[in-house]
Amino acid sequence: MNKSTLGKLDVLSVFITWALLISLLSTLAYLKIFADPNSRAAILVYLFGAFFIAALCHVILAYFNRCPHCSKCLTIQGFKPPHPASSGSWDKVVWHWFSGSIVCIHCGQKVDTNGL
Repeated sequence: MNKSTLGKLDVLSVFITWALLISLLSTLAYLKIFADPNSRAAILVYLFGAFFIAALCHVILAYFNRCPHCSKCLTIQGFKPPHPASSGSWDKVVWHWFSGSIVCIHCGQKVDTNGL
């Protein structure tokens, strides 16, 4: 599998993780407000499991999705502030991934996401 496909799968796993987190929190709020207190909440267990698996997939795929210039993970920022030449944090990298070109948050170099 080429690096371009791994990068796309990594970014898609981030979008899926975000969607599952929003679904989990909104379902929790809905059940807290409207559900019978004695009802079962198996849907929360399923949503949390799916969220956990999607987040785990992201972490695994991010390990292989690295900057060709500095060899650091493109979609994981860590605790250091982003490079001043970058457009922001890791969420900007994920959001602009399919545009074809991003700026590495670690080294500030331009990265072609179609060919990596």
